Amino acid sequence: MNRLPGEFEKQRAIIMLFPSRNDVWRKDCKPIRESMVLLANILSEYVPVIMGVLPELMETAQKEYSFKDGVELVRMKYNDCWARDSISSVMLGDDPYITAFGFNAYGGELYADWDDDVRLDYTISKKFGYPVCTNPLTLEWGNILPDGNGTIFAVKDSILNDNRNPNLDQEQIEQILLKATSSRQIIWLERGLSGDETGGHIDNIMAFCDPHTILLSYTDDKSNPHYEVTHEIDSYLTAVKNADGESYKIVHVPIPGFYYRTGDDSNTIVNESGSFPRNEGDVILDSYINFALTNDVVVVPQFGHELDHEAVKVIKEAFPNREVIPLNGREATLGGGCFHCLTKHIN
Repeated sequence: MNRLPGEFEKQRAIIMLFPSRNDVWRKDCKPIRESMVLLANILSEYVPVIMGVLPELMETAQKEYSFKDGVELVRMKYNDCWARDSISSVMLGDDPYITAFGFNAYGGELYADWDDDVRLDYTISKKFGYPVCTNPLTLEWGNILPDGNGTIFAVKDSILNDNRNPNLDQEQIEQILLKATSSRQIIWLERGLSGDETGGHIDNIMAFCDPHTILLSYTDDKSNPHYEVTHEIDSYLTAVKNADGESYKIVHVPIPGFYYRTGDDSNTIVNESGSFPRNEGDVILDSYINFALTNDVVVVPQFGHELDHEAVKVIKEAFPNREVIPLNGREATLGGGCFHCLTKHIN
């Protein structure tokens, strides 16, 4: 019997994708590339890192950026660098396979062409030797969170949205998800965090550090725009049970309020038809939960906020047997995600 493992379990590799889009990333992608090189080099000390690079950018990646030996640059075709969302997960068992869903660039809301993203699962299949099993559902894997014990968590706002699955109702979607992930139950959150351009992905809200412990974005500051939704989710998760009828332990991780895109953040972005606009004054969502987790390390984003240190402290306590490394996450958030979104684990 195959199963969908928890992200806290042993991983074989991390996949990342070298940024290329100047309609998403400022200053011709140079700041986000520098940030991702730092992240990849840190992770490579703990797990092999595969950095997919567009063929036309391979020379740039090799000559202009300093990757450590543990980062393997591999020619790949893709449309944007959100490996978490466009690359599907491996089902573990006697005969592991990739359980693949459709991908349509967040309901077609963020960019207009996603054909190469859709084919990434087959690229990964060839690289790691796992066959691909397709499923009739469109979603991003940043909105699927398994506890590794038969329960998956997801947010309704995006998966049940007509821009992903217009011809399927909730019951049909649940049946497909349960079968595709060999899960025993789905726990739905009604909504995600406001300011999330994905429609509210779960990887800004919660993460598991073991099968029974949830790290949850949370604030007691009533002036914080996330106050209401984080309290709503906290109350809900306190009441739910796992597939064995057991409660979860909830650990609160602080979440800052919004910050706003500056002129320097936006004035070098090339706004193209079909792409999500990125203008001065836009809301930017920060979440410490959107960390990179693999094997013996957690890389926690930092935002120059007064809560940075507290978030690292809480996450260190939750992962006592892993290194917890803070790293500036601002460039990633300018594109709409953070370290978790930019990394995809392969078991």
